[in-house]
Amino acid sequence: MRPFHLEKRMQLRSGSTIVKFDRQFPIYNFFFPNQGKARAAASVPQVWNEAARHVRSRALYFHIPFCDTICNFCPFTRGRYSSRAVIDEYFASLLAEIRLKADLIDLKRVPVSAIFFGGGTPSLLDPEQIVELGELIRRTFDLSHLREFSFEVEAKSLTPARAQAMRAIGVTHPRFGLQSFSPKWRDMFDLTATLDQIHDAAALLKQCFPYQTFDILYGMSGQDEEELIADLESAVALGTTNVDIYPIDNIVTQVGLHAKLEAAGAAPTSAMRKFGMNLLIDQAMRHAGFMPHNGHGYVRTPATGDVVSDAYSFVYHEHVYGYHDHDLMGFGVNAISSTMGHVLTQTHSKKVYREAIAQGRVPCEISRHERALDFARPIVLRLPYHGRLDKRHVRWGAVHPEVLEKLDRVRQEGFVVEDDTSVALTKLGWYWYVNLMYYLMPNADQLLMNGMVIDKLKDPGRRFSKRELLFPLVSAQVAEG
Repeated sequence: MRPFHLEKRMQLRSGSTIVKFDRQFPIYNFFFPNQGKARAAASVPQVWNEAARHVRSRALYFHIPFCDTICNFCPFTRGRYSSRAVIDEYFASLLAEIRLKADLIDLKRVPVSAIFFGGGTPSLLDPEQIVELGELIRRTFDLSHLREFSFEVEAKSLTPARAQAMRAIGVTHPRFGLQSFSPKWRDMFDLTATLDQIHDAAALLKQCFPYQTFDILYGMSGQDEEELIADLESAVALGTTNVDIYPIDNIVTQVGLHAKLEAAGAAPTSAMRKFGMNLLIDQAMRHAGFMPHNGHGYVRTPATGDVVSDAYSFVYHEHVYGYHDHDLMGFGVNAISSTMGHVLTQTHSKKVYREAIAQGRVPCEISRHERALDFARPIVLRLPYHGRLDKRHVRWGAVHPEVLEKLDRVRQEGFVVEDDTSVALTKLGWYWYVNLMYYLMPNADQLLMNGMVIDKLKDPGRRFSKRELLFPLVSAQVAEG
């Protein structure tokens, strides 16, 4: 598959057009600084002990890489389990990793603001395991500042006993992957939970927890606007407090989904049509009594004229897409940790993970980067994703100079407004939050991201069209980004 000239950087279009870029960046969730930097000589204790000198708030991530259904849109590390024994072995290693890191690092030195159990399917853990893991976390970390505890569940594996165990350890924000109410699309995605199971799960979560969130995907090859509106109406009617609505990420979805779409003769959804769907979603959700609180998340709250609402914040993503003194510590296979000057990426192999932990080693690669990138993170990620940043919380003199130049350009093009204390997205800026996250990166980091996309496009099983990536040319001046 040709890389569509992705070796070149995205271009920003000047002028009055609402289509402000020459292409849509085709990956919607990514880290910055990323792992594509120089290998670091530092050890795990050295990285974290140095980080504790600069970091004032931390998020924790725990990865449970097992599913009883393999959804073909999912890009994350997961696999079907053969027996409970496999889960039990991994669970024992996860507990051992927490204890190992506690022996190497003072884990109470930085207070924890957010916890996220992701996967895979964390709700495959037995209730007793959920409680045991939660109690170990509570003994090991400083949770005095905890604002949010998220836990991903799957409708078929959620039971009252598991919900009670989640509540017992302090979970506040259960999240489940629904993706679509349409039988056609649920079959296309290989989803196996019935709509009755979904409604039962939502009812149980609403009974037990103050917040409940699920995902909806849109922009699939062959989807039309009527199908999208039907999904949005069903999502609103489910009665949860939150809904996350993502454009499908065809660069990283599984080859099996591409094969099914091709067999169905589904025409790829163009970048322009996806952009129009995003505008439609925003209007429909606001009309239904929801407001966006970040780039893709909606919270049930009275609609206002604001671009994004401050009625709710996804605290975990305040750390992933946040200020320089917020970091992330991950546990389990393929978990990523991001902290001042370093990114740590753990092995994707469950076997290697289990053996290393048994030997008293944390199986990860450590990359290092210049700290100017950490100081740039609030501009590159927090501003586009969350919609605003506090200028007083940015070390402006330490920010990578390319990022400051690009922020000036973004300001000139009407993507942001500012006052004495804050910088905030305009509505135009919010429509383009993904492209802004990419555009505001230094040029070298943009090329690293391009390389990741090009590598994905080399897979012969991925069916990807230029129209999904490129916006049509318009009569506007195009300036090099």
